[in-house]
Amino acid sequence: MEIAIVGAGVLGSIFGSLFSQNGFDVTLVEVLKERVRLIDREGLWMQWPDGDRTHARMAITSDVNAVGVKDVVMVAVKGYHTRSAIESARPMIGDKTLVLSVQNGLGNLEAIADVVGPERVIGGITAHSGMPVSMNEVKYVGGLGPLLVIGPYDSVSRPGFERMVSAFQKVGLDVHTTPDINQVIWKKLIANVSTNVVAALTGLTGGSAVKHAPTVKVIEALSRELAQVARAKGIDIPELDDPPAFALSAFASTKDNRVSMLQDVEAGRPTEIGNLNEIIVSEGNRLNISTPFNEAVSLLIRGVEERNRQKLSVVESASEPNAVRNAIKAEDLDALRQALETSPLARALSIHFTEFEPGRATAKLPGTPQLPNFLGYTHTGALFTLAEQTMAAVANSLGHVGLPLNCDIEILNAADPAKDVTASARVIDTQGRIARVQVELTQDDQPVAKVAEMVFLRN
Repeated sequence: MEIAIVGAGVLGSIFGSLFSQNGFDVTLVEVLKERVRLIDREGLWMQWPDGDRTHARMAITSDVNAVGVKDVVMVAVKGYHTRSAIESARPMIGDKTLVLSVQNGLGNLEAIADVVGPERVIGGITAHSGMPVSMNEVKYVGGLGPLLVIGPYDSVSRPGFERMVSAFQKVGLDVHTTPDINQVIWKKLIANVSTNVVAALTGLTGGSAVKHAPTVKVIEALSRELAQVARAKGIDIPELDDPPAFALSAFASTKDNRVSMLQDVEAGRPTEIGNLNEIIVSEGNRLNISTPFNEAVSLLIRGVEERNRQKLSVVESASEPNAVRNAIKAEDLDALRQALETSPLARALSIHFTEFEPGRATAKLPGTPQLPNFLGYTHTGALFTLAEQTMAAVANSLGHVGLPLNCDIEILNAADPAKDVTASARVIDTQGRIARVQVELTQDDQPVAKVAEMVFLRN
């Protein structure tokens, strides 16, 4: 069976790896050329729930016309990209192609059916998740229940659907079927609506949030409002008998994983609030059911999105020397490296690069008598300058001018000013014009600091 996966983010990479490992012919389709280039050149790394780390070569492209017609096209993009993604996927969809959605929220299957017809649309739900480690590495944390629960959008089980299910189950993939995918979607919606937005607004992971009484109260209220709307729509599933218990159990199972909406907020991206809580509000209004908690969190998330947009408008107007801009645009890393190393502060601290390639860089701060602070440790300002140099290197190595939006630094251990400090930076993720960069500072192979930065990629 030949499978194309539209969206090579966390979920697309997880399913691509699982399908490929089990003998299916997989092609990842991704609009971000930086990710395409890196996975094509270096392959895809996966960290598995048992601690194993594997590497695999996988076909990936941005050109859907080069892929050909596939047996299955899996859609693994954010809900707000669904319609544009399925429109662009048309060249891969033949007369017998099935389109499988594994997305969160409501409205995705309807959008896909509008484009390809309801008879070829398969709804899918997974409670499994992961986190990006870099643009070509994903940490798969597993999840509750089966890998996939799938069912035809129009509830008609046709031979093509049955062949797909048989192929998945034959190789041991934990794939279940349902005659009513809408019921299963609403089951997952309980957890998504009740917890994703709470994580995005508080910054708490599931393991912490379920132990915090005020946060639990919000989760309970969101889930009860959803249950009222669901029952009014004729949804009848056992989880609606005690929606807070189900939501809290699902959230607790994510442990220290940063759920997707929290990742979106931290990276300055739009969220899927429109496919989640806002739909509960609109359906509640239609059914004359009050949903004040869902309305409040929806408005708050829209405020967070606006804050991030305003940040972008500030850096949009920035400028830089023509020579540097041209080097970045041409991806001339030798010229960019020289510009970084000859900047006044880098020269003063003798910072130099030992590795520099697209999306990754390593730099060194030599130990000198000028580095101690008043306590005798390496000055934090010098450490941050080293981190900023490597962040600037990788953020500007992808063909766009990278301008910082915000930065967090965590000091882990004091550094000896007489010894060298090494900084290793990598681009964790890019979505549109936002990139996340992570830097690790070490001395004698011991951690000194971790730095995370959100960067705006200006055209």
